[in-house]
Amino acid sequence: MPTSAAVFDSSIDRWIAEGHTPWGKLRCTVTLANLRRHLGPGPFDILDAGGGNGRDSIPLAAQGHRLTIVDYSATMLADAARNATAAQAQERVTVHQAELQALPELFPHPCFDTVLCHNVLQYVDDVPALLATVAAPLRPGGLLSIISVNRYAIPYRAAFLQDDLAQAYAKLDQHSDTAILFGTIMNQFSAEEIVTMLPAAGCVALEDYGIRCICDYWGDNQRKSDPAIFAQIERLELALTDRHPYKLLARYFQVVARKGNYLEKH
Repeated sequence: MPTSAAVFDSSIDRWIAEGHTPWGKLRCTVTLANLRRHLGPGPFDILDAGGGNGRDSIPLAAQGHRLTIVDYSATMLADAARNATAAQAQERVTVHQAELQALPELFPHPCFDTVLCHNVLQYVDDVPALLATVAAPLRPGGLLSIISVNRYAIPYRAAFLQDDLAQAYAKLDQHSDTAILFGTIMNQFSAEEIVTMLPAAGCVALEDYGIRCICDYWGDNQRKSDPAIFAQIERLELALTDRHPYKLLARYFQVVARKGNYLEKH
């Protein structure tokens, strides 16, 4: 079953707190660095589909892009409005409380240059249908960024974070796991599995990245909270994000695609 809005409403405090941790900030830093490889100077019309409190997208509005956030959690959207104001980007941010299935009604014609679908896929049952839905409002040649938890990381997290080798063995080839933050079951995929679904949504993959290739498996939270040490971790993560095979075991994957058969311009 898809995860209900009530789950996210009730978890908002934990979600905000996680976003302020060094590893939470790192996810956003690497995400935006990867997007900058593909985004032009803009400004662009950006849709954050299932964007919650705008953690990944409001920094783009602060840079001058026009942002629309659609999410079904009223609590998350209220925090997004506060974050937009704090970033002095409120005039460029619009929020809609709606299910993502309502996107065709909200935006019946392609009107966005970029669509973000970050940390949504793991909470829905029909991923191909979701990809088609979020790609529909994209203009031809528009950019689609997808982030989700990486199933290849499941046994590594059991081994390193839970210190449980038996569980790591049991979770080999597992395609679902429990979300610690929200206490719900997540369906998990690999980047290549999502890449194969994109053509049916009218998109072609340009690149896939790994986010937090090392951070989740190294040291402890106290050491990671040391600014000098974390600066080294961030430098390493930015270097590994597009490198094979390191990206294959990252906590998250990011797939960047274009709508239609458009080649990347360098």
